[in-house]
Amino acid sequence: MKIKIYAEETYTTTVYREAMEIDTDNYPELEGMTEDQISDYVDSNIWDMKPVNSDIYESLGEELLDKDVESDDIGGEETTFYVSEV
Repeated sequence: MKIKIYAEETYTTTVYREAMEIDTDNYPELEGMTEDQISDYVDSNIWDMKPVNSDIYESLGEELLDKDVESDDIGGEETTFYVSEV
C-alpha cells in the first residue's frame, strides 16, 4: 500500500502595540461607565469610535492598529500529521 503523509503546522502570533491615551471627556458614550464597562464597550465598538486624529484615521481601531509594535510573541505551536491512501 502506498500512502501520502501530510504535515500541518499551526502557530499563534500575538502582537502588542504601543498604548494610546485618550480623554474620556471626548467620548460622551463612555460617560458614567466603570473601567470594566469601558473596556467591554471599547472591545465591542472600537471600529465605530471616533479617532483621536480624524485627519488621518476613520476609527479609533484603525488608529490603534497603526501604532508601533512594542513586542510580539509566537507561541501555541502545534504540528499534526495526516495519512491518506494513494
